[in-house]
Amino acid sequence: MLRMEPMPLAGFFAATRVEAFAAPVFPLTWVFCHGCGLLQVLEDIPDEVLFSSYNYASSSVAGLVQHFAGYANFLTAKYGARSTVRLLEIGCNDGVLLNRLPPAWSVVGVDPSDVARNAASCGVSYTLHNCSFSLGFVERQRLEGRFDIITGSNCLAHISDLKNVFAGAHAALGAGGHFWLEVHDCDALLATNQWDTIYHEHKAEWSEQSAIRCIEPVGFAHVATHRLPLHGGLLRICFEKTKPAPCVPRSEPRPDSRLSDIRHAYETRYASPAAQMLAGAQSTGGSIGAFGASGRANVYLNQLQELRFRYIVDQSPLRVSKFMPRIAIPVVPVDTFRSEPVDVCLITAWNYRDRITADNAGYPGRWVSGF
Repeated sequence: MLRMEPMPLAGFFAATRVEAFAAPVFPLTWVFCHGCGLLQVLEDIPDEVLFSSYNYASSSVAGLVQHFAGYANFLTAKYGARSTVRLLEIGCNDGVLLNRLPPAWSVVGVDPSDVARNAASCGVSYTLHNCSFSLGFVERQRLEGRFDIITGSNCLAHISDLKNVFAGAHAALGAGGHFWLEVHDCDALLATNQWDTIYHEHKAEWSEQSAIRCIEPVGFAHVATHRLPLHGGLLRICFEKTKPAPCVPRSEPRPDSRLSDIRHAYETRYASPAAQMLAGAQSTGGSIGAFGASGRANVYLNQLQELRFRYIVDQSPLRVSKFMPRIAIPVVPVDTFRSEPVDVCLITAWNYRDRITADNAGYPGRWVSGF
């Protein structure tokens, strides 16, 4: 178990300082499931609270656009650009993947967020269902056996009723259909003590083992796993639809000893080299800032409240001019960072460190990264 200080929602950005200071906080506890090996947040915040105003548009993040362009090319090469492929994406966000798939394909997106709804209202090349994906959804829409591929990228972390989603995917796929999932690599997360990835919106963190244990019994066979560097470690896993498997008792996975390592890293966070450098600059009157107003940033900065940041930089219009919850740090555009540079800048979006430093090569201060 890893229990963190109470946290505001990592995906929440306030319109005013007053609203930011008043943002509610929730307990945050990470637990290990002895049945499947999944790591999960114990406190399950309702989806209507988490995602009714979702300040995350994938197309506003250059690294994600590049990733999904590559994913679209991967799927196209595997299944054929001229084939009449039927694909459904769970958690399509603003269509960053679906808009890049071949015109010959029949593509459908399912996503309950306001971001998905607003993107579709501007005109898209796919059909959007602005709701949550589930077995009930598949049955109501009469989608049984209609798809060759179902995919979901970084959506499983946000879902509470996982078995319902897996059952829905099984029902909606035709015989031999493929279920492709992209998830944070929990093994990589633990190996590098990425405690800033733990927040309420990330209800579960997946390893290859836990994905196989949870998904195969629903009626899938594991086909392939690819490991990618995105987000500090990404798994792209493929399952093929089969018949539901009988319940076979399995030996329970043993708790991962690396939980103690990430707990120690969190508990000693003020002693980390990054925190020490930032505190040192602050104590001598220097200014400090951060780059990348991500969910990770909300975790990191809220858990290091003794550090007083002048601002945090972001490129997303959904976040610029807003404030980080509880700590009320203003989110500013890159132009502000370049015209009013701070002495030390923490790269909170550390998974895009190389791109950020290259795009801001003229920055006269010191970069520092927490991970």
